[in-house]
Amino acid sequence: MLLILLLALLDVGCEAARAIWAVNAGGGAHRGVDGVVYGADPSNMPGVTSDHGIHHLPLLARVHPQDRILYQTERYNFDSFGYTIPVPQDGDYVLVLKFCEVYFQASNQKVFDVRLNNQPVVVGLDIFNKAGYGTAHDEYVPFRIQGNALFIREYKLAFTGEIQVEFVKTPYDNPKINAIVLYEGKLAEVPKLPPLKKEQDEIVQEELIQEDPIRSEETEADQSHTIPKPAPK
Repeated sequence: MLLILLLALLDVGCEAARAIWAVNAGGGAHRGVDGVVYGADPSNMPGVTSDHGIHHLPLLARVHPQDRILYQTERYNFDSFGYTIPVPQDGDYVLVLKFCEVYFQASNQKVFDVRLNNQPVVVGLDIFNKAGYGTAHDEYVPFRIQGNALFIREYKLAFTGEIQVEFVKTPYDNPKINAIVLYEGKLAEVPKLPPLKKEQDEIVQEELIQEDPIRSEETEADQSHTIPKPAPK
């Protein structure tokens, strides 16, 4: 009897969070190696889609080959932009934001903030500084819905059935996102990227940098990492 009880407790403790909404920003529909089904990025979203990473980063550090596409395509905008995500019921949730620096090869080139229902949840995100070039990086934002309130950290926010995740522009280039997943469950139950392996990942990043064409000679019409100049007066 005791053994059955222990096994039941272990089974509950190992329960995985359930993905209830996901999008492959800048790309088409995709089924992840963990079974998560990502929808194609809606065409009516603000901003611009880019597949720069597909052409310049066929290899990516820290991610299963099947899921590289999630970090190779992206949506960016010359101003702040975001996604509206329905949340069906009360409970614990985790918003997973997937990023990869596919262009800049130094820190302080692209830096932006992330807000959830106008509350800052990631401030000063520098993807290269976090993970390096051509390396997957996820940000995890746990929150709880109870009645008409959204609880995140020590904050209580109004809730009306959906969340708004916004990528906020700063003076350092343009905000972007590679993919988003909303899980129902707790942070411990959400699948996570493996830890960064400094030496191994640096070798991969160096190889990617050496293989990447010189920026000034690029002929593709990819303006995702430039700030538009004002029209002449």
